[in-house]
Amino acid sequence: MASKKIKIGTASELRQDPVFGDWILLAPIRGRRHKFKGRIKTELPKNRCPFDNLSKFGNLPPVLVYQNEARSDWFLQVIPNKYPAVEHGGCGLIFKKGIYKSRRGAGFHELVILRDHDRYLAQYGVLEIKKILMAYRDRYLSLAKEKCIEYISIFHNHGKESGSTVPHLHSQILALPIVPPDVSHSINGSRKYFHENRRCVHCQIIKQELKEQKRVIYENEDIVVIAPFASKADFETRIFPKKHSAYFENITDKELLSFAKALKFVFSGLDTKLKDPAFNFFIHTAPIGKNHDFSHYHWHIEILPKFETGGGVELGTGLSVISVAPEEAAKTLKNK
Repeated sequence: MASKKIKIGTASELRQDPVFGDWILLAPIRGRRHKFKGRIKTELPKNRCPFDNLSKFGNLPPVLVYQNEARSDWFLQVIPNKYPAVEHGGCGLIFKKGIYKSRRGAGFHELVILRDHDRYLAQYGVLEIKKILMAYRDRYLSLAKEKCIEYISIFHNHGKESGSTVPHLHSQILALPIVPPDVSHSINGSRKYFHENRRCVHCQIIKQELKEQKRVIYENEDIVVIAPFASKADFETRIFPKKHSAYFENITDKELLSFAKALKFVFSGLDTKLKDPAFNFFIHTAPIGKNHDFSHYHWHIEILPKFETGGGVELGTGLSVISVAPEEAAKTLKNK
């Protein structure tokens, strides 16, 4: 008996991520339970904001400052985190006790603070977003020179649901002496695919997406934005350089501008079409390549909106459940 053809977006479907190998569950009927709504708005008066007057609240001196050419004030500052997740100094020996291992939590934890108290990313222009990306690159290059640093994570939390505790716009940079689990998982998947096929898995994804045009949200000369085939969250987007590159820090000024245009497009779409949801965005790049070959990897930016907290299915199985097909998500975010 011939199998019945399933129309995408009307029935449940299991999809496998070609990099991770993980499965996700697309369950469109679950989307009927809720309506997408914006993030929880939190207010913090300027006189109580630790990022509006940095010196007043005992923050450490900045390690990088970008001035605002249009007015006599700073546009962006990078400062050491007053409450860091890791501590400066020392590499930290690995200690073993039976089957357990531990080491000192050494590294660097910095905040990228924007001057304006009341604006968020969707309200920034392309050139301003480019400047933010330049700051990421500048600090990455500086921190990569530090001893024992193996991975530098750059991320941004938007909204209380995403983990942001201060509403004033800021990103974070975390330099670690280890490669985090999610990054290792991604790199191992990329390496496995390359060894089996002698091709970059992300380049193959880009090639297929550009050919099919089902999940492409935006593209320009240098980059492409897609809704991943096996998305981990509703309206997840990934932004790839079209030219193969393993390392974010090698991005050119021209490519920075292209990425800024793409980010502006996506942030504006999330804001106007999905009522400004909370989201996390982060840069996935190859580890600092001192002793290993990561040329098989393809760096990119991921944006994960937050609409609801995972329940028993997600927590009990590790299976991501989404209710909006990536094809439908792409149509929504692509159309003006």
